Amino acid sequence: MDCGALRILLELNSSDTRIGAVNDALDLAHFTRPLGVQIIFCGIVDRHLEALAKHSGIPVIHGRSYIISKRGFLLFVSSVLFWVVRLLFLRPHIVHLNYAGYGPSLAYAAHLCGIPVVARAGGEYNSRNRANRWIKAYMANCKPHAQPLLDSPLADRVFIAGDLFRPERLTEITNLERPLPPSTGRPRFLFLGQLVERKGIAVLLEAFARMKENADLLLVGGNWEDPGYPQQLLALIDQLKLKDRVYLENHRSDVGILLHECDVFVLPSLSEARPRSIIEAMCMGRPVISTRVGGIPTLVEDQVTGLLVPPADPQLLASALDRLAGSTDLRRSLGKSGLERAQAMFQPELTAARYVALYRELITSGSLPRS
Repeated sequence: MDCGALRILLELNSSDTRIGAVNDALDLAHFTRPLGVQIIFCGIVDRHLEALAKHSGIPVIHGRSYIISKRGFLLFVSSVLFWVVRLLFLRPHIVHLNYAGYGPSLAYAAHLCGIPVVARAGGEYNSRNRANRWIKAYMANCKPHAQPLLDSPLADRVFIAGDLFRPERLTEITNLERPLPPSTGRPRFLFLGQLVERKGIAVLLEAFARMKENADLLLVGGNWEDPGYPQQLLALIDQLKLKDRVYLENHRSDVGILLHECDVFVLPSLSEARPRSIIEAMCMGRPVISTRVGGIPTLVEDQVTGLLVPPADPQLLASALDRLAGSTDLRRSLGKSGLERAQAMFQPELTAARYVALYRELITSGSLPRS
């Protein structure tokens, strides 16, 4: 097979550009294009993401996978036939799944057509997942991201590629999307992320209420009008009497400006892989307070580029918040070290080259190169 110009069909399971996996797909296309790779999107691609993809020169085809189930078996079979026809027409060299799911029809169709399948690592290992038979390699940005797979019989299929992150994203937007609350002169802490329980926002609010130093907290992400967890957080803010120091913002795209306008980035997650938001904060020279979970310790060096605390511990988190709120010099020192670490650590061009090396090796020999 001619491996000169590689065509990679990448299936997305979400169009939400707030999710790291979707941004990784966009950045993968950006950084592999100079290496002779054409990424083609399929799967769950809404109008917004389709417009963004086409603006970035990424073709989009319509079609998504269905999983194996007794009730939906006929739908699965028809989807496999649909994809076999599409694959014979498109002739991609690799099918890349952003989420392996439970036996996706595209993966099986690619297997039938003799096309290697790779997937983004993530989630728990399931020995009953038929996709395990069809996927040749699982891509991860760090070992903690792939730990469940590394502890499974699929360990020899795990490939650690590194981070796909384009720092220029932080400076592309130069104007505030919406006005920020006026500065009070107090140190400002910033949280960016989904409004979900695993991000530890309730723990952050409890810690903020215990602080001895005066500070403000800006919580940005999701939609604060949604039912469920956001409403629980609003009730907690009211209960802890934090309305005069905690400011709420729905999701915004002007991340670089937000980071520039804050003093400290805080992410008190209960579980994580390797958060893009921490990478963004480090690239903007902001000190980070976070937790010792998942891949976070591979990003933040405690006492050097930020402060790490155990998850779900509001008292220790409050102490870390107080420490940085009370020292401009410490904030400046940790932020400077974080920026230097980010500049040395995050080399997306090398990560893209590792992806391409994996693709080519799978095409020619069916095995993984050394990561």
